[in-house]
Parts: sequence; structure tokens; C-alpha cells
Amino acid sequence: MNPSRQTFVLSFILLALWGHHVFGQRREVTHRGEQWFQYNNITHLNEKWMLFGNTGVRWKNGFDTFSIFFGRLGGSCAITDNIRVATGFTYVEFYNEDRYQVEYRPYQELFVRGNGDKLRLNHRFRFEQRFYNPVVEGKVQSDNIFALRLRYALMTGFDLFSLSKTRSDCKFRINISDEVMFNAGDHIVHNVFDKNRFIVMPTVQFNRWMSISVGWNNQFASTTTAGHYIYTNALWVHTHTLHLSKKTHGQDEEFTLPPANSNFQQAAAD
Repeated sequence: MNPSRQTFVLSFILLALWGHHVFGQRREVTHRGEQWFQYNNITHLNEKWMLFGNTGVRWKNGFDTFSIFFGRLGGSCAITDNIRVATGFTYVEFYNEDRYQVEYRPYQELFVRGNGDKLRLNHRFRFEQRFYNPVVEGKVQSDNIFALRLRYALMTGFDLFSLSKTRSDCKFRINISDEVMFNAGDHIVHNVFDKNRFIVMPTVQFNRWMSISVGWNNQFASTTTAGHYIYTNALWVHTHTLHLSKKTHGQDEEFTLPPANSNFQQAAAD
């Protein structure tokens, strides 16, 4: 089976599972708007290894309610030119009206880069282990709820036009992705389907070292209540920087800033 057919079959299966679960029951949908801000950094250690991290904050309802803070650190290794594996750890603080909790989330990831010059489909598979700890009187409690989550993202991107006549790396591009997520665990009852996240991310790339993205995030998520879903339209602002270690100086032509929808840049906290 060729790569394009594999992509179609996998995407069809995931969408069929999602559609059967979501549309096969009566629904109550809550609509809301959110504002997300995120900073991403990548440091190349050599041709195969890199370190990455990001941090971000989120508000709901026009900056009226602060909802999430998160930070992530990880490392990645290139197995081949098109396959990369990664692992990392995410720390998240959730602020809700009735509770405040902290999540500790180690994860593992496989990123498969597609072939093609003009249009390339990239795939990201992520396996997360999530530990939710309540916070009482400012102290994180030892008792936690454990859950697993599987994520699959299909991503692409393309350049629209150049922003400089003298610098080819200064350009405007569009990145598009769709990601579906599923939960598993003893406490997962009504939210086996977690969410679907569709993103359109216009990006201004100033050079190979820095870019900024202002995107639209359309998200449909389940809740722990049967038949209740949350439909979110989010403004998502990214800034991206890339650094080289001392070992990679002098080889800088080989390292460029990945597009905003790559496996290192797009990953969100929830």
C-alpha cells in the first residue's frame, strides 16, 4: 500500500470512530471563546538530537477568566530523514470555577514526515500518561487520578509568498492540521473520545531562527457528562525560536526552524 493510500485509510478510520461516538447520541453543546499564547524553543545538539520546550497561558471569554498555565520539556532523535522519535514531560495547572488541579504528564511520540515538494502530509502519534492531582489550600495532594490518552495529528503546510527580495527564508506560510484524541482508563466513562482539534495557522517567518503565528483553533471536546460537549473557537498566538549548540555552529545551513505545525511546535497542553 502506497503512502498516500495509507494516509487516507488511517484518516478515514479515525474519523469514522470519532463520528460514530459523537453523532451516535443526543448532544448538548456549550460554545465558548478562548485566547491562547505560547512560546516555543528548539535547540539542535547535532544532526540527530535536539532539545525542545514550550510554555503558555490561556484565558476564556475575552481574557475574563484565566484557565491554564503549562510548561513542557523534551528531547528528540532522528531515526531516519523522515522518522523522528521524542519523549518529554508536561506540567499543567488547570483553573476552574469549582476546582484547581495540577497535571503531571510524561509522553512518547513518533513523527513521520511525508514525501513531496509542494504539499507534504506529516503524521504525529503521541501516547500520554496523565496524572491529575487536586490542589487544596495551595498544596498539591498526593492522591491522583490516572488516565491514558492517544493522539493522532495529520499536518501540512505551504509557503504563500516571500516577504523579502534578498532573503529566501523570510516568508509568509500557512500551516493546517487536524488532531483527534482518545482517552482510556478506569475513570474514563463518557469521554473515551476526548476532542478533535482543527487548526489554521498563518505564519510570518522572519528568518531561519524566528517566526510568529496567529492562528484559529476550532475544537470540539467531550466532558465527563454523557452527551455534553464543548465547542471552542480559540485565538492561538505562537512565537518560535531556534538555537544551535556550540557543536553545531558552522553547520547552521543544515538547521532551520520547523513549520509551526510540526511535532515540536503545535502540541498543546490539554
